Amino acid sequence: MGEAARGWLSQGQRGKVLAAVTHAIYLLAEDGELVWLATAESPKHRRCIQSAALPRLAVDSTFTIQGQSINFKSGKKLDFRDLRIWETPALPVSEVIEFEILPYKLFAVVESFLARETPVGYGTFIQPVLQIAKNRDSSNGFQPENILTTAVWPIIERIARACLAHDLPAVLQQAESLIGLGEGLTPSGDDFTGGLLFCIYWLQKLYPTHLPFNNPSRFIESLCNKTNLISFTMLKDLADGHGVDTLHQFVNAFLIGQPMDDLRQIASELLHIGHSTGWDLLTGVLTGMLLTCRIGKSVTIHHFAQDYTG
Repeated sequence: MGEAARGWLSQGQRGKVLAAVTHAIYLLAEDGELVWLATAESPKHRRCIQSAALPRLAVDSTFTIQGQSINFKSGKKLDFRDLRIWETPALPVSEVIEFEILPYKLFAVVESFLARETPVGYGTFIQPVLQIAKNRDSSNGFQPENILTTAVWPIIERIARACLAHDLPAVLQQAESLIGLGEGLTPSGDDFTGGLLFCIYWLQKLYPTHLPFNNPSRFIESLCNKTNLISFTMLKDLADGHGVDTLHQFVNAFLIGQPMDDLRQIASELLHIGHSTGWDLLTGVLTGMLLTCRIGKSVTIHHFAQDYTG
């Protein structure tokens, strides 16, 4: 059970089933807070309660909470008193690597895991985005593979260039165009933007003197009518530095300089979330990392120390 879900249960809420899909049931309380029940193999999240089996529940069916139990009007009762609590992994400032190393780390990581993975969704943008960082004036003739990515690529390219220019307002202005684009409970445009905002949050928190931006909270609130409630809630969490467990693991491992083998393993686990959700989140994070590149300086991956290239 995530820490936010535990707090949600302790408040004696009542509410309704907002949505029910194969591996998750989304519960909306009367105060607007969202929590979901999910299968044991689902990613850990601050709002998630994992269960060995999910009940069959109709959308709009109601529930009440008593103690640590959820009682549904249908007669089903779920007792969570004995669940362990999952807390968002901490990332001590004292353990992060130097800011100047981050661009080199970025290229080494991407070259390493892309050699073993076939990108899907927005993951196809990773190489051309980093090519822009290398050449500044070129994405090396990148041609998107379908109508959807053809329409989205110009926006991603402008976001990448705005990151390289350290122009956060321009980043957010372009990202707004992606909200709601795609299918499912969390559209690909939302997932990419969420990964981007997650990266920006942690870079600002850990390297405030290098990236003295204002928190984009007003930008987030402006998106509430552009996507569904579930995706909007996840976007808000990501902008506040809260994501699924594997996303935290990847960013933490990246920023504290863990060995490349560890990063490849974590990235592989992240990429298996949903059909393309993991790829979309990761692409957003890696695009956000372009904020660490110095303006006017092309990045190369030559002459790395062995511990950064693996």
